Amino acid sequence: MKAVFSYIIVLLSAAAYMVLFDRNAGGIMTVFLIVVPLVSVFLTLFSRKKVKLEIDSADDLVRKNRECTVKVRVTKNTILPLPVISFEFRATEHFRKPDFDVYRFSMSENRNLDFDITVFPEICGKASVRIGHPYITDYLGIFRFKMGIPPVEHEIDIIPEIHEITDCSEVLRSISDTLPDNDDDETETSAVYGRAAFPGYGYRNYVPGDSLKKVNWKLSSKKNELYVRMDESAGITLPKVILDLSTPETESGKRPGIADTGRITEGALSILDMCVRNGIECTFICPGREEGISEDVVSREDIERIACEVIKHLDTGNRLPDLSSAPGSKSSDMNIVCTLGVYDRLAEEAGNSVLAGNHVKFVIPENLYNDDSIPVPELWLLDENWQLTRTV
Repeated sequence: MKAVFSYIIVLLSAAAYMVLFDRNAGGIMTVFLIVVPLVSVFLTLFSRKKVKLEIDSADDLVRKNRECTVKVRVTKNTILPLPVISFEFRATEHFRKPDFDVYRFSMSENRNLDFDITVFPEICGKASVRIGHPYITDYLGIFRFKMGIPPVEHEIDIIPEIHEITDCSEVLRSISDTLPDNDDDETETSAVYGRAAFPGYGYRNYVPGDSLKKVNWKLSSKKNELYVRMDESAGITLPKVILDLSTPETESGKRPGIADTGRITEGALSILDMCVRNGIECTFICPGREEGISEDVVSREDIERIACEVIKHLDTGNRLPDLSSAPGSKSSDMNIVCTLGVYDRLAEEAGNSVLAGNHVKFVIPENLYNDDSIPVPELWLLDENWQLTRTV
């Protein structure tokens, strides 16, 4: 706007010079100041329709805390050189705020221009980058016009990290204690770490407070460590780790909501890792775009694969997790629900599941817990150091 105002002042000055001092010289200056900007505007308006903007990335699946490169390509379909073009670069809150958010460039005889923008992912999830609000300035730098190019967006999936939950004795005891109990079985077998092994019971490392009656002394003497029977027959239903993103209070698109969603996603994967490291196979369940996703987890490789694949299909809608037993099941289910908060509908679903003979444990980020939270049978808090603390 300052440039337009300055141009008007110069044009009026030339007209005043023509009237007051020298008609010929003033007339030439006035005509020049009118014709040349008009030609510049005409060529600019013609050129702005010949420009195309594209955005891409070297990899659509990236890891946290590692720089990734976004590629912007500008293509023009004219031999005319382009004056200055500007656009705004925006990234979702999954990324650290870019150093620059407005980019300007010009093009001479080259018809293609490529340049890279570096972004730094900090929060896992389905992120995106976009370029929009493109403007073109005429050759004299006086007038600026909006280009008829719609915003261009590109999605980037940021892989969740799997953290080690080190102080896990209490939560492991809680998990093993709520699995089907078979105290009358005195048979000693080798360690069984899942359904794929031969029949028997699963074993885990002894933690203070476990009953000595459940120690497998034969296995412990071979391993030089105490192993405790988990009371889980190798053929029963696996414990379910459920990632629930249905909390309506989550403000999708704003950093607190995105950060909490990323934290509970990584928390669910970390709980899977904790269970697998201690010989407990699990079933991982999360909401997909069209239907729920269910995966059996028996190894660390399964968790890493889930972290890469599930993030592509994860849905943050308001679909409630299914906490009921499978049709025809004669055993109780043990559900570990990793959620952003316990609200009325979810608490009611959990209550119905408990009445049906199942077990439900909730895990929420510590920063989202308050004293007014709806009471549930068992609640664990996930702190910023990826440790679990039981409240009820």
